[in-house]
Amino acid sequence: MEFRPTISLIAGHSGMGKSTLIDRILAYLGEQLNQHVQFDGKPFPEKQILYLRRNCPEHCTVGTLCSTFGDYTDRVLGLELYAGVFAKLKGGSRTLYLAEISKIIKAHHVGFLVIDEFQNLSLMGVGAKKIIALLVNLRDELGLPIVVVGTYKALRLLEGDMSTGRRLVEGGYFDLQRPASAQDKSWNELCEIAWKYQWVRKPIKFDPDICEALYDVSQGITGIMLSAFSLAQLTAINNGTECVDAELIRKVYIDRMKPLHAALRVLQSGDPRLMDTFDDLYKNHWPKQDEGIDGSGTRVPADVPEDSGSDEHEEPTQAADEPKPVRAKRKAADAAAAPVQAKLSPEQVKKMVMADSVGDLISLLDKQ
Repeated sequence: MEFRPTISLIAGHSGMGKSTLIDRILAYLGEQLNQHVQFDGKPFPEKQILYLRRNCPEHCTVGTLCSTFGDYTDRVLGLELYAGVFAKLKGGSRTLYLAEISKIIKAHHVGFLVIDEFQNLSLMGVGAKKIIALLVNLRDELGLPIVVVGTYKALRLLEGDMSTGRRLVEGGYFDLQRPASAQDKSWNELCEIAWKYQWVRKPIKFDPDICEALYDVSQGITGIMLSAFSLAQLTAINNGTECVDAELIRKVYIDRMKPLHAALRVLQSGDPRLMDTFDDLYKNHWPKQDEGIDGSGTRVPADVPEDSGSDEHEEPTQAADEPKPVRAKRKAADAAAAPVQAKLSPEQVKKMVMADSVGDLISLLDKQ
């Protein structure tokens, strides 16, 4: 069969589930490493790697990207073969790195590459073109399909260069758009499925008010919606009410998700001059660590209501935030560092990030 390899691009906001989607698809394809015994009636004792998946490092170069593939291949194989090779090539030419990557792909019959966090290349300037050229060479010379995944910042790599843009989307451009409102059919289905996973002792049925509340506190970003749902359950368990409703979801958002308020105001505004800052605000201000809970006893999603039999407890007080001057200074620095389409001074960006409402944001923008 004639087969023409392509490069495909998947884009979407941070938190929309791009990486999770890729993980589910890869898991469905089967085992990543296959130990063959024979082929076409002949001995064929080779290990085949179905795919290689890596994140594009920050401050990525051809050398660092190829080195991550070397280390990763060793982990997949359970051997130490390639990491040392790439260490010796440090500072070498792109041709040398391409030759070593080609050896891995040919020796282990790699089916395709997946490169996540592709937006990191947008910071590299001329260096990004070298890495894209490396990927194009792998596709052309080895017949290797490639899937790149990133936020909308990755689309900057398509601007002003028709050749680069055409090559990165030959296999298709897939946009994981966030729903425009709580009435979106897919959003309703997602929230209804998530709502089945209630670990509280007094679960309630899914209704439009809950769907609306989940959208209000997440603006359609899947990861934020799931975090709000999880935090609401933890709060209901900790304070003894054992029930999550729309009111609690909104209260938890106000009390326990303050780091995300600025990012969600940006999404609410819909202003393109601010939307470009969302990913940085989301990445820099949302804590990565999981919320701790009391590990006594094991819970499962409750299918039917039942009495908890426990006394109500006072809701635990929230941990002290940073001092306001420190927090304001940090937010201003992060926002000033984030690229925006309009020329905004650090002080203007600071006011936008610290605005109390969408109306304040719009009024500030109208003055520019």
